[in-house]
Amino acid sequence: MKSGIAFSLLVLILSSCYENSFLEEIPEIDLEDDFSIRKIEFTDISYASYFQDSMVTSTQETFLLGNNTNPYRGTVKASPYFEFEVSSGVTGFDHDTLLDSIVFVLKIDASHFDTLPEFDLNIYQLSQRLEYQNDDDVFYDFETFGAYSNPLVTTKIQYLPSRDSIRITLPIEFGMELFEKAKGSDKIFDSNEDFLDYFPGFMLEVTGQSPLMLVSKDSYIVLYHKAPLELREDNEEYKIPIGQYSLGYTHLKIDRSNTPFSAAQKYVTLPSDESQGLVLADDLGFGGIRIDLGDLTFIGDVPYDYYIPEAYLYMPVKKDTYDGKLNPPLHEFDVYVMDKNNNIQSYLTQATLTSFDEIFQEATYFKIPIRDFVANQISGSRQTDGLWLDVPSSTSFNMGYLVVGENNTQYKSKLEITIIPLN
Repeated sequence: MKSGIAFSLLVLILSSCYENSFLEEIPEIDLEDDFSIRKIEFTDISYASYFQDSMVTSTQETFLLGNNTNPYRGTVKASPYFEFEVSSGVTGFDHDTLLDSIVFVLKIDASHFDTLPEFDLNIYQLSQRLEYQNDDDVFYDFETFGAYSNPLVTTKIQYLPSRDSIRITLPIEFGMELFEKAKGSDKIFDSNEDFLDYFPGFMLEVTGQSPLMLVSKDSYIVLYHKAPLELREDNEEYKIPIGQYSLGYTHLKIDRSNTPFSAAQKYVTLPSDESQGLVLADDLGFGGIRIDLGDLTFIGDVPYDYYIPEAYLYMPVKKDTYDGKLNPPLHEFDVYVMDKNNNIQSYLTQATLTSFDEIFQEATYFKIPIRDFVANQISGSRQTDGLWLDVPSSTSFNMGYLVVGENNTQYKSKLEITIIPLN
């Protein structure tokens, strides 16, 4: 009778503490002795940054533009290369049509970092067509293509997030040459190939500190024109868009020389104790975070069976490395299991920012569910495996980054494991 009452009590307590999915996984037992739910807090956690050497930048739906330096990420300089696409050979240009002006409309989808400072935008005309240099038909961040040594135009810009585009007037001489080719016997607008042979495209470069900006492929060149002696005051427009199917990519230069991660080498882990106690995850810098939990086999060295209903890794975001509006931290990660040679073995879960303390920045942290991984570590199988936190792949660039580091004793790195003894 006493055993039956104790077992009923067990079911009642577990039902109040755990979801039904947990209860379904707990083996049925005969409980003879008192039981207790035990929580183990483990703080012997090792972090390391791990940087790769390149990324494909031609598969994103946008380009990245900007030149930004901060004390943790370092300097990111992003210069897009792209061609344009003649959408129609019907220009509406008569032989005597006059060109009024030519404007490049640079459409911006989003930005990261302060948009207040002005910066110089250089627009270079490409001197050669973009062509894939590999069998995968992609462009990597490190590739370059020929451009004329002098910019077609240099203009001072202040990007205002309230506006969706930046308008840059191009030299009228450039417009006249393009315009005459469109009207003359060459008629380069009748064929996209002929058009690209004559005008391969643009490369954009920022000098001076600027925000990072996502450039839309809806950007376009517009020719404003009118017939001679036209009485109407407004001009006709002919647009030449970048287009969704035009070739293009973003060239990236990353410099971490004046950051805590200046000693980083490609494909070599950089432990946090060699980078001021910090680790960095940065999609633009090709970097992620490796986490090793140490030896957990001692937890399983007990004279009874047990069940682990949950295990969470608490990972703090270092204070003063972000802010809520201009430089928010990354909010999401993919979590993988990685072997001792830094090869990914399997996908584990997705982690999202659990707490965001914008004011004091003490309680900003991730709570990552890693029960299956911990169970394997306790059992001693693949003890040398670690966790790999990677920025999720996206159709656009992740302009933010994440610095992990200890803040205080209350919000610190820890592994919290819940154990239910079974007999």
